[in-house]
Amino acid sequence: MDNLAALYQKRLSLLNATFTRIEHEDAIVATIYRVALSDGKQLILKICKLPRHYFREVYCLNYFASNLPVPRIVQTVPPEREIDGAILMEWLPGTVLKIADFTKDLAFEMGSLLARIHLHSVSGYGELIDQKNLKPNARFIFGMKFEEIIAECADHLPVTMIKRCQRYYNSHLNLLDSVDGPCIVHRDFRPGNVIVDGHEIQGIIDWCSAVASFAEEDFCCMEHGQWSNNPSSRKPFMDGYAAIRPVPEYEAIMPLLRLSKALHIIGFLVKSGTGDKSQARLYKSNRQFVENFLV
Repeated sequence: MDNLAALYQKRLSLLNATFTRIEHEDAIVATIYRVALSDGKQLILKICKLPRHYFREVYCLNYFASNLPVPRIVQTVPPEREIDGAILMEWLPGTVLKIADFTKDLAFEMGSLLARIHLHSVSGYGELIDQKNLKPNARFIFGMKFEEIIAECADHLPVTMIKRCQRYYNSHLNLLDSVDGPCIVHRDFRPGNVIVDGHEIQGIIDWCSAVASFAEEDFCCMEHGQWSNNPSSRKPFMDGYAAIRPVPEYEAIMPLLRLSKALHIIGFLVKSGTGDKSQARLYKSNRQFVENFLV
């Protein structure tokens, strides 16, 4: 057992449990362990590297506990000055869904689940964990995030590229005036964050990006490369969504959302030092997207 696992083993009073680190390419914003209790029961420990990720995840898991398939929280370790926040949660049987394994039924159900998330309206845009400070329009929050993303990339991408991205945003920000929101959005809704067992969805995981935003944002992950791997799953996904609520007309704003997402991924990978190592392929694909986008 490594030192990090030993620290949380003591904090959670699980001295007889076995901690096994889960390594996979999606685990880049948190550290994940499978926890085996002495009675054979399995749990998951998620250690969040940023406090806001911890608080978002706890908020959403508690909020949706009775009306969506999400893991049940067993115990928490709130973030402190020298320790990251951690969530000990129910282990969901099954495996992460792969886009290539989408059946029409799974795609329909996944679309329905996304619509059920978006049914939960909120009073403004911003952090769900700070609802007193929600903003009345999407421009402010999206614009602030876009500027933050641009700043993260400013020392890495060519100046001309940064300026062209900024110009594109400035010329299309009016699209934010007619978005479908505010509502709760997952912001990383994709097969990699859905657990399936056989042909049944067991749960939606990884809520650390969730905020009060607009529904169009949650279609971005699927449009940003997922459909190209299994285009036949797109229609049943949309049919599932439409069975719950109308599908947003997101075609006009999707290029802006995809540009923002690609820049965000680039900035995060550079900041975390993984863009030229374990996540080199992810970095390369998003860098290529931005370069092609600006041609």
